[in-house]
Order: sequence, then C-alpha cells, then structure tokens
Amino acid sequence: MGLFGFGKRQPEKEVSGREEASRRWKDAYRANPQIYQKKDSGAPLGNCTLTEDVDTLLPLHPQRQWAANGRPVPEWILSIVSITENRILGQLEYQEAMKRLLPFSLAKSEDWVLIRAMTHQELDGLFEGLSRQLT
Repeated sequence: MGLFGFGKRQPEKEVSGREEASRRWKDAYRANPQIYQKKDSGAPLGNCTLTEDVDTLLPLHPQRQWAANGRPVPEWILSIVSITENRILGQLEYQEAMKRLLPFSLAKSEDWVLIRAMTHQELDGLFEGLSRQLT
C-alpha cells in the first residue's frame, strides 16, 4: 500500500446501460429529413440518411412528423451511406429499414429511435434479399 493511496488503482466508475444509452442519445446525430419530388409523378418523397460508424437518431414515423408545404409526405426512404467506400450503398423503403434496424437500436422514445453506430458489413447486410435502389 502506497502512502495516501498512491499506487493503488482506483476502481472504475460503473456506468449503467441506461446512463450509456442516455449519453449516446444526447451525442447522436439527429437525422435531418430531406423532401424531394419524384421525377415520374412529382409526388413528394422523404429521405433520411444512416451513415456508417455514427450513432443516429431516426424518426420512427416520419410521415406523421413532417409535411411539405402543408401536404403530408406519405412515402419515405432511408439512404445508407458508407464512409469506408465513400458512397451511398443503397436505399430502403423506410418501414422495412426500421424492421431491419431493430437489432441495432439502443433506445427509443415515442417519435425517435437511437441506432448504434454500425459497421460497413452490418450496413451492407441490411440489403439481404432486397434491391439497393428505390429512386
């Protein structure tokens, strides 16, 4: 034992899963939905982005949360971005994406879900059995 406790290793402060999720919720990137017009019909199309290696807050039901010029935006997609390959890996229909992202969610509120930072391989796996392009 050292004098005044010097040389003794201090026990690390335990962080509960709830505290960690709360910290990550606060520090996460909050998706900034974008609204576009579909080329074929001119109908509005909403898009959110999920990027590799970034904790991200995504809206659970964007069609209820956003409108364009007072009109509802019924169709939404999620664009998946790779920083490893510096490109968009593809796009998923939004509610299908939410189902596939469920195993990667850390917490959710009434309107938002926290998706943990995902690897390139995990993001690429979201497309299993699906087309990569919707628009």
